[in-house]
Amino acid sequence: MTERFRRRIRPRRHVATHAALLSLLVASLAGPIGSSAADGRTLQVPGDHATLEAAIAASQTGDVILLAAGTYPGGVVVPEDRPGITIRGVDRNSVVFDGEHNRRTAIEVEADDVALENMTAHSFVENGFYWDAVEGFAGRYLTVWNVGLYGIYAIESRDGVMEHSYVSGAGDAAFYIGECYPCDAVLRDLTATLSAVGYSGTNAGGNLVVEDSLFEANAVGILPNSYDVGLEPPPQREAIFRRNVVRGSGSVPTPRQTPLGGFHGIGIGITGGVDNLVEANEVSGSTRYGIVLVATVDRTTTFSVSGNRVTGNRVSGSGTADLALAAPSGADNCFEGNQASILDPPELASGCLPAGAGSDAVAAELMLPPPALLEGLPDAPPYTEMPAPPPQPTMTLPRTGLAIELVLVVAIAVAAPLLVVVGLLLAKRRRRT
Repeated sequence: MTERFRRRIRPRRHVATHAALLSLLVASLAGPIGSSAADGRTLQVPGDHATLEAAIAASQTGDVILLAAGTYPGGVVVPEDRPGITIRGVDRNSVVFDGEHNRRTAIEVEADDVALENMTAHSFVENGFYWDAVEGFAGRYLTVWNVGLYGIYAIESRDGVMEHSYVSGAGDAAFYIGECYPCDAVLRDLTATLSAVGYSGTNAGGNLVVEDSLFEANAVGILPNSYDVGLEPPPQREAIFRRNVVRGSGSVPTPRQTPLGGFHGIGIGITGGVDNLVEANEVSGSTRYGIVLVATVDRTTTFSVSGNRVTGNRVSGSGTADLALAAPSGADNCFEGNQASILDPPELASGCLPAGAGSDAVAAELMLPPPALLEGLPDAPPYTEMPAPPPQPTMTLPRTGLAIELVLVVAIAVAAPLLVVVGLLLAKRRRRT
Protein backbone atom coordinates (compact mmCIF):
# COMPACT_ATOMS: atom_id res chain seq x y z
CA MET A 1 0.00 0.00 0.00
CA THR A 2 1.46 3.40 -1.04
CA GLU A 3 1.83 6.35 1.32
CA ARG A 4 -0.45 8.33 -0.98
CA PHE A 5 -3.20 5.73 -0.64
CA ARG A 6 -2.85 5.77 3.15
CA ARG A 7 -3.27 9.53 3.14
CA ARG A 8 -6.36 9.26 0.99
CA ILE A 9 -8.21 6.70 3.12
CA ARG A 10 -7.30 8.17 6.52
CA PRO A 11 -9.80 11.06 6.28
CA ARG A 12 -12.55 8.61 5.36
CA ARG A 13 -11.95 6.54 8.54
CA HIS A 14 -11.77 9.74 10.60
CA VAL A 15 -15.01 11.06 9.12
CA ALA A 16 -16.82 7.77 9.52
CA THR A 17 -15.77 7.53 13.16
CA HIS A 18 -17.01 11.03 13.94
CA ALA A 19 -20.26 10.40 12.13
CA ALA A 20 -20.85 7.19 14.06
CA LEU A 21 -20.09 8.85 17.38
CA LEU A 22 -22.43 11.72 16.65
CA SER A 23 -25.17 9.34 15.61
CA LEU A 24 -24.73 7.37 18.81
CA LEU A 25 -24.80 10.58 20.86
CA VAL A 26 -28.07 11.70 19.34
CA ALA A 27 -29.59 8.23 19.56
CA SER A 28 -28.59 7.79 23.19
CA LEU A 29 -30.08 11.12 24.15
CA ALA A 30 -33.23 10.53 22.15
CA GLY A 31 -33.73 7.04 23.51
CA PRO A 32 -34.94 7.93 27.02
CA ILE A 33 -37.74 10.07 25.61
CA GLY A 34 -39.28 7.00 24.07
CA SER A 35 -38.82 5.05 27.31
CA SER A 36 -40.36 7.84 29.35
CA ALA A 37 -43.35 8.07 27.05
CA ALA A 38 -43.81 4.31 27.13
CA ASP A 39 -43.75 4.29 30.93
CA GLY A 40 -46.25 7.13 31.26
CA ARG A 41 -46.56 10.86 31.55
CA THR A 42 -45.36 13.31 34.17
CA LEU A 43 -48.24 15.35 35.61
CA GLN A 44 -47.05 18.47 37.42
CA VAL A 45 -48.88 19.84 40.46
CA PRO A 46 -49.71 22.69 40.36
CA GLY A 47 -48.21 23.23 36.90
CA ASP A 48 -50.54 20.92 34.96
CA HIS A 49 -53.21 20.37 37.62
CA ALA A 50 -54.13 22.71 40.43
CA THR A 51 -54.45 19.98 43.07
CA LEU A 52 -53.18 16.50 43.75
CA GLU A 53 -56.75 15.23 43.64
CA ALA A 54 -57.18 16.63 40.12
CA ALA A 55 -53.92 15.04 38.98
CA ILE A 56 -54.99 11.66 40.38
CA ALA A 57 -58.32 11.91 38.57
CA ALA A 58 -56.49 12.61 35.30
CA SER A 59 -53.82 9.95 35.77
CA GLN A 60 -53.32 6.68 33.92
CA THR A 61 -51.27 3.61 34.74
CA GLY A 62 -47.58 4.44 34.48
CA ASP A 63 -47.96 8.16 35.17
CA VAL A 64 -45.84 10.08 37.66
CA ILE A 65 -47.52 12.89 39.58
CA LEU A 66 -44.79 15.34 40.55
CA LEU A 67 -45.58 17.67 43.45
CA ALA A 68 -43.91 21.05 43.61
CA ALA A 69 -42.52 22.35 46.89
CA GLY A 70 -45.24 23.64 49.16
CA THR A 71 -47.72 22.71 51.89
CA TYR A 72 -50.65 20.46 51.03
CA PRO A 73 -53.70 19.75 53.23
CA GLY A 74 -53.81 15.96 52.82
CA GLY A 75 -56.99 13.95 53.13
CA VAL A 76 -56.21 12.52 49.68
CA VAL A 77 -57.50 9.15 48.47
CA VAL A 78 -56.12 7.23 45.48
CA PRO A 79 -59.20 5.25 44.42
CA GLU A 80 -59.17 1.66 43.25
CA ASP A 81 -59.55 2.67 39.59
CA ARG A 82 -56.20 4.53 39.51
CA PRO A 83 -53.62 1.71 39.76
CA GLY A 84 -49.98 1.83 38.79
CA ILE A 85 -49.20 5.50 39.44
CA THR A 86 -46.41 7.19 41.36
CA ILE A 87 -46.90 10.27 43.54
CA ARG A 88 -43.53 11.94 44.10
CA GLY A 89 -42.36 15.16 45.67
CA VAL A 90 -39.63 17.27 44.11
CA ASP A 91 -37.97 17.47 47.54
CA ARG A 92 -38.62 15.32 50.59
CA ASN A 93 -38.36 18.16 53.09
CA SER A 94 -40.21 20.88 51.20
CA VAL A 95 -43.20 18.88 49.93
CA VAL A 96 -45.22 18.75 53.14
CA PHE A 97 -48.70 17.48 54.01
CA ASP A 98 -49.94 19.26 57.14
CA GLY A 99 -53.03 17.77 58.81
CA GLU A 100 -53.27 20.64 61.32
CA HIS A 101 -54.42 18.06 63.89
CA ASN A 102 -57.89 17.91 62.35
CA ARG A 103 -57.53 15.77 59.21
CA ARG A 104 -57.25 11.99 59.35
CA THR A 105 -54.61 10.87 56.85
CA ALA A 106 -52.25 12.52 54.38
CA ILE A 107 -52.66 9.98 51.54
CA GLU A 108 -54.72 6.79 51.60
CA VAL A 109 -54.16 4.37 48.73
CA GLU A 110 -56.87 1.93 47.62
CA ALA A 111 -55.36 1.10 44.22
CA ASP A 112 -52.80 -1.57 43.35
CA ASP A 113 -49.17 -0.82 42.49
CA VAL A 114 -49.06 2.77 43.74
CA ALA A 115 -45.78 4.30 44.94
CA LEU A 116 -45.48 7.28 47.30
CA GLU A 117 -42.07 8.92 47.28
CA ASN A 118 -40.07 11.86 48.57
CA MET A 119 -42.44 13.83 50.80
CA THR A 120 -43.32 14.60 54.42
CA ALA A 121 -46.53 14.37 56.45
CA HIS A 122 -47.25 15.59 59.97
CA SER A 123 -50.01 16.50 62.41
CA PHE A 124 -52.68 14.03 61.23
CA VAL A 125 -55.06 12.58 63.78
CA GLU A 126 -54.67 9.08 62.33
CA ASN A 127 -52.04 8.15 59.74
CA GLY A 128 -49.35 9.56 57.51
CA PHE A 129 -49.28 7.33 54.41
CA TYR A 130 -51.58 4.31 54.17
CA TRP A 131 -52.25 1.42 51.76
CA ASP A 132 -55.49 -0.53 52.28
CA ALA A 133 -56.04 -3.99 50.75
CA VAL A 134 -53.81 -3.59 47.70
CA GLU A 135 -51.53 -5.81 45.62
CA GLY A 136 -48.27 -3.97 45.13
CA PHE A 137 -47.15 -0.90 47.08
CA ALA A 138 -44.02 1.16 47.66
CA GLY A 139 -43.11 3.90 50.13
CA ARG A 140 -39.69 5.52 49.69
CA TYR A 141 -38.00 8.59 51.12
CA LEU A 142 -41.00 9.43 53.27
CA THR A 143 -40.95 11.35 56.53
CA VAL A 144 -43.86 11.26 58.98
CA TRP A 145 -43.99 12.91 62.38
CA ASN A 146 -46.55 13.53 65.10
CA VAL A 147 -49.53 11.43 63.99
CA GLY A 148 -52.20 9.95 66.21
CA LEU A 149 -51.91 6.36 64.95
CA TYR A 150 -49.61 4.99 62.26
CA GLY A 151 -46.78 6.63 60.36
CA ILE A 152 -46.41 4.42 57.28
CA TYR A 153 -49.03 1.72 57.21
CA ALA A 154 -50.16 -1.17 54.99
CA ILE A 155 -53.02 -3.47 55.98
CA GLU A 156 -54.26 -6.53 54.08
CA SER A 157 -51.73 -5.56 51.42
CA ARG A 158 -49.10 -7.67 49.69
CA ASP A 159 -46.05 -7.42 47.44
CA GLY A 160 -44.60 -4.20 48.78
CA VAL A 161 -41.59 -2.30 50.01
CA MET A 162 -41.00 0.43 52.60
CA GLU A 163 -37.52 1.89 52.48
CA HIS A 164 -35.36 4.96 53.18
CA SER A 165 -38.04 6.44 55.42
CA TYR A 166 -38.30 8.08 58.86
CA VAL A 167 -41.17 8.19 61.36
CA SER A 168 -41.23 10.03 64.69
CA GLY A 169 -43.95 10.61 67.24
CA ALA A 170 -46.53 8.02 66.14
CA GLY A 171 -49.22 7.24 68.72
CA ASP A 172 -49.44 3.63 67.55
CA ALA A 173 -46.75 2.14 65.28
CA ALA A 174 -44.22 4.08 63.27
CA PHE A 175 -44.23 1.32 60.62
CA TYR A 176 -46.94 -1.31 60.27
CA ILE A 177 -47.48 -4.28 58.00
CA GLY A 178 -50.49 -6.24 59.15
CA GLU A 179 -53.15 -8.79 58.34
CA CYS A 180 -51.39 -10.48 55.43
CA TYR A 181 -50.07 -13.96 54.68
CA PRO A 182 -47.99 -14.23 52.65
CA CYS A 183 -47.08 -10.56 52.84
CA ASP A 184 -44.22 -10.68 50.30
CA ALA A 185 -42.89 -7.41 51.68
CA VAL A 186 -39.55 -5.88 52.65
CA LEU A 187 -38.93 -3.07 55.14
CA ARG A 188 -35.35 -1.72 55.05
CA ASP A 189 -33.28 1.32 55.84
CA LEU A 190 -35.96 2.79 58.09
CA THR A 191 -35.76 4.92 61.23
CA ALA A 192 -38.49 4.78 63.87
CA THR A 193 -38.23 6.94 66.97
CA LEU A 194 -40.31 8.45 69.78
CA SER A 195 -43.31 6.26 68.93
CA ALA A 196 -45.41 3.79 70.89
CA VAL A 197 -44.10 0.92 68.74
CA GLY A 198 -41.34 1.12 66.16
CA TYR A 199 -42.61 -1.77 64.02
CA SER A 200 -45.85 -3.64 64.59
CA GLY A 201 -47.20 -6.51 62.50
CA THR A 202 -50.43 -8.20 63.55
CA ASN A 203 -50.81 -11.66 61.98
CA ALA A 204 -48.28 -10.66 59.32
CA GLY A 205 -45.73 -13.02 57.80
CA GLY A 206 -44.76 -15.16 54.87
CA ASN A 207 -41.82 -13.69 52.96
CA LEU A 208 -41.85 -10.65 55.23
CA VAL A 209 -38.46 -9.11 56.07
CA VAL A 210 -37.60 -6.20 58.39
CA GLU A 211 -33.91 -5.45 58.03
CA ASP A 212 -31.09 -2.93 58.29
CA SER A 213 -33.16 -0.37 60.18
CA LEU A 214 -32.90 1.75 63.33
CA PHE A 215 -35.50 1.63 66.11
CA GLU A 216 -34.48 4.15 68.74
CA ALA A 217 -36.21 5.54 71.85
CA ASN A 218 -39.60 3.98 71.18
CA ALA A 219 -41.73 2.49 73.96
CA VAL A 220 -41.40 -0.84 72.11
CA GLY A 221 -38.91 -1.50 69.33
CA ILE A 222 -40.10 -4.39 67.12
CA LEU A 223 -43.33 -6.26 67.95
CA PRO A 224 -44.81 -8.86 65.60
CA ASN A 225 -47.99 -10.07 67.31
CA SER A 226 -50.92 -12.47 67.16
CA TYR A 227 -54.46 -11.26 67.87
CA ASP A 228 -57.81 -12.08 66.29
CA VAL A 229 -59.02 -8.79 64.84
CA GLY A 230 -61.31 -10.32 62.22
CA LEU A 231 -59.05 -10.02 59.17
CA GLU A 232 -56.10 -12.38 58.51
CA PRO A 233 -56.45 -15.10 61.15
CA PRO A 234 -53.72 -15.56 63.74
CA PRO A 235 -51.06 -16.62 64.46
CA GLN A 236 -48.38 -14.27 63.19
CA ARG A 237 -45.74 -16.46 61.52
CA GLU A 238 -42.73 -16.79 59.26
CA ALA A 239 -41.19 -13.33 59.33
CA ILE A 240 -37.51 -12.35 59.42
CA PHE A 241 -36.01 -9.60 61.58
CA ARG A 242 -32.32 -9.15 60.86
CA ARG A 243 -29.44 -6.69 61.18
CA ASN A 244 -31.55 -4.06 62.91
CA VAL A 245 -30.33 -1.71 65.63
CA VAL A 246 -32.79 -1.34 68.52
CA ARG A 247 -31.84 1.15 71.24
CA GLY A 248 -33.38 2.59 74.37
CA SER A 249 -36.82 0.97 74.21
CA GLY A 250 -38.91 2.40 77.04
CA SER A 251 -36.24 4.90 78.02
CA VAL A 252 -38.11 8.12 77.14
CA PRO A 253 -41.78 9.19 77.25
CA THR A 254 -43.61 8.57 73.97
CA PRO A 255 -47.22 8.92 72.81
CA ARG A 256 -49.34 5.82 73.35
CA GLN A 257 -52.66 5.26 71.60
CA THR A 258 -52.46 1.48 71.37
CA PRO A 259 -52.85 -1.23 74.00
CA LEU A 260 -49.67 -2.80 72.56
CA GLY A 261 -47.88 0.06 74.25
CA GLY A 262 -48.27 -2.13 77.34
CA PHE A 263 -45.23 -4.07 76.12
CA HIS A 264 -43.30 -0.97 77.14
CA GLY A 265 -39.55 -1.45 77.57
CA ILE A 266 -39.11 -4.37 75.13
CA GLY A 267 -36.55 -4.18 72.35
CA ILE A 268 -37.77 -7.08 70.18
CA GLY A 269 -40.84 -9.03 71.26
CA ILE A 270 -42.16 -12.10 69.46
CA THR A 271 -45.66 -12.11 70.92
CA GLY A 272 -47.71 -15.15 69.96
CA GLY A 273 -45.52 -15.73 66.90
CA VAL A 274 -44.53 -18.94 65.16
CA ASP A 275 -41.51 -19.86 63.02
CA ASN A 276 -39.90 -16.42 62.98
CA LEU A 277 -36.19 -15.68 62.60
CA VAL A 278 -34.57 -13.00 64.80
CA GLU A 279 -31.00 -12.76 63.56
CA ALA A 280 -27.92 -10.54 63.88
CA ASN A 281 -29.70 -7.62 65.57
CA GLU A 282 -28.05 -5.25 68.02
CA VAL A 283 -30.37 -4.53 70.95
CA SER A 284 -29.30 -2.28 73.80
CA GLY A 285 -30.69 -0.25 76.67
CA SER A 286 -34.20 -1.75 76.85
CA THR A 287 -35.75 -0.90 80.18
CA ARG A 288 -37.27 -4.38 80.62
CA TYR A 289 -36.41 -7.06 78.06
CA GLY A 290 -33.97 -7.01 75.17
CA ILE A 291 -35.46 -9.92 73.19
CA VAL A 292 -38.44 -11.80 74.61
CA LEU A 293 -40.76 -14.55 73.36
CA VAL A 294 -44.19 -14.63 75.01
CA ALA A 295 -47.67 -15.93 74.24
CA THR A 296 -50.45 -13.42 73.65
CA VAL A 297 -53.74 -13.55 75.52
CA ASP A 298 -56.66 -12.51 73.32
CA ARG A 299 -59.90 -12.58 75.33
CA THR A 300 -60.36 -16.35 75.92
CA THR A 301 -57.64 -17.53 73.50
CA THR A 302 -53.90 -17.83 74.02
CA PHE A 303 -51.52 -17.88 71.06
CA SER A 304 -48.31 -19.59 72.04
CA VAL A 305 -44.80 -19.06 70.67
CA SER A 306 -43.14 -21.98 68.89
CA GLY A 307 -40.54 -22.74 66.25
CA ASN A 308 -38.82 -19.34 66.55
CA ARG A 309 -35.06 -18.97 66.09
CA VAL A 310 -33.10 -16.28 67.92
CA THR A 311 -29.55 -16.38 66.63
CA GLY A 312 -26.43 -14.24 66.42
CA ASN A 313 -27.87 -11.22 68.23
CA ARG A 314 -25.96 -8.87 70.53
CA VAL A 315 -28.10 -7.83 73.48
CA SER A 316 -26.96 -5.67 76.37
CA GLY A 317 -28.06 -3.26 79.07
CA SER A 318 -31.58 -4.60 79.54
CA GLY A 319 -33.37 -3.73 82.78
CA THR A 320 -34.82 -7.20 83.50
CA ALA A 321 -33.26 -9.69 81.06
CA ASP A 322 -31.40 -9.57 77.78
CA LEU A 323 -33.03 -12.78 76.52
CA ALA A 324 -36.31 -14.14 77.90
CA LEU A 325 -38.93 -16.79 77.23
CA ALA A 326 -42.27 -16.89 79.03
CA ALA A 327 -43.66 -20.19 80.30
CA PRO A 328 -45.37 -22.24 79.14
CA SER A 329 -44.01 -21.92 75.62
CA GLY A 330 -44.57 -24.05 72.57
CA ALA A 331 -41.88 -26.36 71.26
CA ASP A 332 -38.66 -25.69 69.39
CA ASN A 333 -37.86 -22.10 70.25
CA CYS A 334 -34.13 -22.03 69.60
CA PHE A 335 -31.48 -19.64 70.95
CA GLU A 336 -28.06 -19.92 69.30
CA GLY A 337 -24.89 -17.83 69.18
CA ASN A 338 -26.27 -14.77 70.97
CA GLN A 339 -24.18 -12.40 73.05
CA ALA A 340 -26.21 -11.62 76.17
CA SER A 341 -25.59 -11.42 79.91
CA ILE A 342 -28.92 -11.91 81.68
CA LEU A 343 -31.04 -14.87 80.56
CA ASP A 344 -34.43 -15.90 81.90
CA PRO A 345 -34.46 -18.88 82.05
CA PRO A 346 -30.73 -19.71 81.97
CA GLU A 347 -31.36 -22.47 79.40
CA LEU A 348 -31.54 -19.79 76.73
CA ALA A 349 -27.74 -19.82 76.54
CA SER A 350 -27.87 -22.28 73.65
CA GLY A 351 -30.14 -24.84 72.05
CA CYS A 352 -33.79 -25.51 71.38
CA LEU A 353 -36.24 -25.74 74.25
CA PRO A 354 -39.10 -28.22 74.63
CA ALA A 355 -42.76 -27.36 74.95
CA GLY A 356 -43.63 -25.91 78.33
CA ALA A 357 -40.22 -24.33 78.90
CA GLY A 358 -39.73 -20.75 79.99
CA SER A 359 -39.91 -18.41 82.95
CA ASP A 360 -42.96 -18.06 85.16
CA ALA A 361 -41.78 -14.58 86.18
CA VAL A 362 -41.75 -13.40 82.57
CA ALA A 363 -45.20 -14.88 82.03
CA ALA A 364 -46.59 -13.16 85.11
CA GLU A 365 -45.39 -9.81 83.81
CA LEU A 366 -46.23 -10.10 80.11
CA MET A 367 -48.71 -12.92 79.42
CA LEU A 368 -51.75 -10.71 79.99
CA PRO A 369 -54.61 -9.27 77.91
CA PRO A 370 -53.55 -5.96 76.31
CA PRO A 371 -55.63 -3.72 78.59
CA ALA A 372 -54.03 -5.31 81.65
CA LEU A 373 -50.58 -4.67 80.21
CA LEU A 374 -51.25 -0.94 80.41
CA GLU A 375 -51.99 -0.93 84.12
CA GLY A 376 -49.48 0.97 86.17
CA LEU A 377 -47.79 2.72 83.25
CA PRO A 378 -47.28 6.48 83.60
CA ASP A 379 -49.36 8.85 81.53
CA ALA A 380 -48.07 9.25 77.99
CA PRO A 381 -47.47 12.62 76.33
CA PRO A 382 -49.80 13.54 73.46
CA TYR A 383 -48.42 12.98 69.99
CA THR A 384 -48.95 16.66 69.24
CA GLU A 385 -46.17 17.62 71.65
CA MET A 386 -43.33 15.52 70.26
CA PRO A 387 -40.41 17.38 68.65
CA ALA A 388 -40.11 17.76 64.90
CA PRO A 389 -37.35 15.67 63.29
CA PRO A 390 -34.37 17.12 61.46
CA PRO A 391 -34.37 17.30 57.64
CA GLN A 392 -33.90 13.90 55.98
CA PRO A 393 -31.99 12.88 52.84
CA THR A 394 -34.02 13.57 49.75
CA MET A 395 -34.44 11.28 46.77
CA THR A 396 -32.39 11.75 43.62
CA LEU A 397 -35.06 12.30 41.02
CA PRO A 398 -34.97 10.55 37.65
CA ARG A 399 -34.92 12.87 34.68
CA THR A 400 -38.37 13.66 33.38
CA GLY A 401 -39.25 13.64 29.71
CA LEU A 402 -39.03 17.44 29.63
CA ALA A 403 -35.53 17.43 31.10
CA ILE A 404 -34.37 14.85 28.59
CA GLU A 405 -35.84 16.88 25.72
CA LEU A 406 -33.93 19.95 26.89
CA VAL A 407 -30.69 17.95 27.00
CA LEU A 408 -31.41 16.66 23.51
CA VAL A 409 -31.97 20.16 22.14
CA VAL A 410 -28.68 21.35 23.61
CA ALA A 411 -26.84 18.29 22.32
CA ILE A 412 -28.18 18.78 18.82
CA ALA A 413 -27.21 22.45 18.92
CA VAL A 414 -23.67 21.48 19.87
CA ALA A 415 -23.50 18.63 17.39
CA ALA A 416 -24.84 20.58 14.40
CA PRO A 417 -21.57 22.40 13.57
CA LEU A 418 -19.68 19.12 13.78
CA LEU A 419 -22.14 17.52 11.38
CA VAL A 420 -21.52 20.39 8.95
CA VAL A 421 -17.77 19.75 9.16
CA VAL A 422 -18.34 16.06 8.53
CA GLY A 423 -20.42 16.90 5.49
CA LEU A 424 -17.70 19.20 4.11
CA LEU A 425 -15.02 16.55 4.58
CA LEU A 426 -17.15 13.97 2.79
CA ALA A 427 -17.80 16.39 -0.07
CA LYS A 428 -14.09 17.16 -0.34
CA ARG A 429 -13.34 13.45 -0.41
CA ARG A 430 -15.82 12.90 -3.23
CA ARG A 431 -14.29 15.70 -5.30
CA ARG A 432 -10.81 14.16 -4.96
CA THR A 433 -12.01 10.77 -6.08
